Amino acid sequence: MVEIIEVPDHNNDGAVDIADVELLLRLDKNTARPLMQTGDFRSTECVELLKQCDIACTNPPFSLFREYVEHLMEYDKKFLILGSQNAITYRETFQYIQQNRMWLGYDNGGTKWFRVPIDYSVPTESRMKIEDGVKYISFGSVNWYTNLDTTKRHQELTLFKRYTPKEYPWYANYDAIEVSKVIDIPLDYEGEMGVPITFLDKYNPDQFEIVGSSQTHSRPLSEIAERGTYIQGGPRFYLAIPDGKYLYKRLFDRLVGGLLSREAVC
Repeated sequence: MVEIIEVPDHNNDGAVDIADVELLLRLDKNTARPLMQTGDFRSTECVELLKQCDIACTNPPFSLFREYVEHLMEYDKKFLILGSQNAITYRETFQYIQQNRMWLGYDNGGTKWFRVPIDYSVPTESRMKIEDGVKYISFGSVNWYTNLDTTKRHQELTLFKRYTPKEYPWYANYDAIEVSKVIDIPLDYEGEMGVPITFLDKYNPDQFEIVGSSQTHSRPLSEIAERGTYIQGGPRFYLAIPDGKYLYKRLFDRLVGGLLSREAVC
């Protein structure tokens, strides 16, 4: 654990910034001390540290993402954490997104590089690199999740398309239209719409209202169609459009003053 009480102007440039923090960690050996327990965020030692902090900024284990978010909510902490893009659709975390208690930060999607032990390996060599003797592995579809306010969260998404029944088919198992791309959200539709989970990166709570998701709102296809008339396997809550095509999970949202919604179905 690294405990920083004060950051001096180590490089004498007239400002205290992240460069000074980096120099502090490199030069001052007294800033680091080992944790006495396991380092698990649920340990009594880490809980006490969390109680003292103002903002939790970390890369929690993705397999424990649901539990870690619950942990932060329990202690009413501000946070900035990394997580899989698919975490948007977890029932446990989606409720906080819908309640506007958690949203996406900046620099989402694309490729991010993570430092790993030198003996860590993956089959694809292009995902690995070594710089100054340190090994990094790249991962895609990783988002920043936060409850810190951002300017982009209040930027209005420009809508220019108009609704036509031909271009926006209805789902077979939910009363909403399919909007396959965020850029194609119609500006004049007053019903619920299904949008990709990537919509959340453009979500402005003053412009849109998130109604739900395909996992929580759509009906299993087995309830509305005979066995053999639709593709078997996969999630029970696929969304389907009349041609039988399955979609990714969708977030269901609506325009403020109208209805807009959707979530992706794999």
